[in-house]
Amino acid sequence: MLDKKTLIGLVLIFAVFIGYGILSAPSEEERVAQKRKQDSIAAIAQAAAKESKEVEKVKTIANDSIQDSLSNAIDPLQYGGFASCAQGQKRTIKVSNDFLDINFSTLGGIVEQVVLKEYKTYHKKPVVLFTNNGNSYGLNLSVGQNILRTEDLYFEPIAANKDITKPIKVTGNDSLVIIFRAKVDSLPNSSLEFRYIIRGNDYRVGYDIAFNNLKGIITDQSFVEFAWSAELNKQEKDKEVERKNSSIYYMFQKEDKKEVDYLKENGTDDKKSEDFEIKWISLKQQFFSAAIIAKTEQFKSAQMQTITENKPSVKDSSYLRTMKSTISLPFDADKQNYVYSMDFFYGPNKYNVVSDYDIDMEKIIPLGWGFFLLQWVNRFAIIPVFDFLSQFGWNMGIIILVLTILVKIVLFPLAYKSFSSSAKMKVIQPEIQKISEKYPKQDQALEKQKAVMGLYKRAGINPMAGCLPMILQFPILVAMFRFFPASIELRQRSFLWADDLSSYDSILSLPFTIPFYGSHVSLFCLLMTVAQVFYTKMTMQQQQGTNSMPGMKTMMYIMPIMMLFMLNSFSAALNYYYFVSMCFTFIQVWMIKKTINEQKVLDTLKANSNKPMKKSKWQERIEALEKQNKTLVEQRQKNKK
Repeated sequence: MLDKKTLIGLVLIFAVFIGYGILSAPSEEERVAQKRKQDSIAAIAQAAAKESKEVEKVKTIANDSIQDSLSNAIDPLQYGGFASCAQGQKRTIKVSNDFLDINFSTLGGIVEQVVLKEYKTYHKKPVVLFTNNGNSYGLNLSVGQNILRTEDLYFEPIAANKDITKPIKVTGNDSLVIIFRAKVDSLPNSSLEFRYIIRGNDYRVGYDIAFNNLKGIITDQSFVEFAWSAELNKQEKDKEVERKNSSIYYMFQKEDKKEVDYLKENGTDDKKSEDFEIKWISLKQQFFSAAIIAKTEQFKSAQMQTITENKPSVKDSSYLRTMKSTISLPFDADKQNYVYSMDFFYGPNKYNVVSDYDIDMEKIIPLGWGFFLLQWVNRFAIIPVFDFLSQFGWNMGIIILVLTILVKIVLFPLAYKSFSSSAKMKVIQPEIQKISEKYPKQDQALEKQKAVMGLYKRAGINPMAGCLPMILQFPILVAMFRFFPASIELRQRSFLWADDLSSYDSILSLPFTIPFYGSHVSLFCLLMTVAQVFYTKMTMQQQQGTNSMPGMKTMMYIMPIMMLFMLNSFSAALNYYYFVSMCFTFIQVWMIKKTINEQKVLDTLKANSNKPMKKSKWQERIEALEKQNKTLVEQRQKNKK
């Protein structure tokens, strides 16, 4: 607690401070003068700061100017005789024909962008093969001790009688030649030229490289290096499926052998060819390709690489894969004027288009080339019939339906033999059961088999008629598995609820992803699975009692479920075909069952029971094998004694 004296002392001290403040406060005139003084000081400081910023700005501009001058300084050793081409202004020359819109760039003298006019992406935008500097190619030339990249040079564009400042159109059988020329300093007759030939009705663009009087300027001898790098963009509905169908394909020749090979279609892969020549290299997407094709001589060698980079940003959501190739082009340093001719191909992976070039380029389309029966079925049966039906202008769903009916009609004789044989086996199943009871022991298996085969023969049943037709139908089944997902004709064609028959159909998008299944529900795949389950049930009833293999019934029902998971993200056209084909199979089985007279089968068996049956070669082999086994058993018993 404060006492009275202390409290009075504190009050007096505060009073003194307050009184001093009042007495020492400046007058009104003094306050105005002080404010003017402060404003003057602030103005001087502000002017000084502004002057400092201007000085810094001048210094920055001067430094940038110095840096630009240093960066733009041309090193004659680096560019050799092409030093004057190291500086320039990038310009774009636009040319179009019946199929393509092409943008050429004077920087590098390259094709910068290609648009396929007849096609759209899944999102109804133009199909652009290369965007945002995604296509880069050129020569790596030896100039003295340095490597000159033509991508860094500015070329002079020349087109006879054409105004290249405006878009140029080439149609029909017309053609246009555009030359991109890089001149050698102080040598007017020496230059490097890239000559492009654009034809009106062709997906190919001619590409000639002309070395004019460059002997001694370029020190390469027997070959020059051509580097090509491209970033491919998403065009289709399913990015992952498109990526799995994108890779580098190439045709090589080793001695007299010509073959088409490709890099791994998923992830990263690379391949180097040094001991064989190459005719063409294709940067293949699911339905479109960019390829380079040798014309004068084949490429001496090539190193190819596919890369899938991580591009998480939104603007890179269309990125698919990066493909690179370094090619060795033939070169004759002794010739004053040497021209090497090639073609670029920018177009669809359409069988009737690429097969016309007669360079096996159709093998970039996965039609089952590894097995001759598959490719024969597709090339000489399915594709011609499909093209014929397409001429009528029907919906693709109707065309697939008609194609299915035609296939079923052609295969009906084989199906009849298979199903009728199974039906007859079911009729004589009680007799087979009696044979099994007669020979129950394991060591009586040959005798049992002999008796069963005799029973089949007396009943007029060929046991091979059940499995052989199915084996013969298998190549067609697999050929369809290859044909539908690879057919660009089905791309963006709708049918019922499917908006794109070349991709999966979805009636429900799931908020989660089921492993091995996906995040959507394909109705055609679901219908196909249900039909497959009913067919399996019908088949098991047909063969009831004939199958003694344990677990086979369970396996037969597991197969449709496996197909459901495997085909959920496949082409809607494929699942639709399998579903329709299964429905027609039900009809065929019902018709065949109506033609089988069970009593007639039993009467035939009874009539032939007492007749001597001529032994078939197969039965003779079984009896010979049985005698051989008995002899071996007897010999072993003698040896033991």
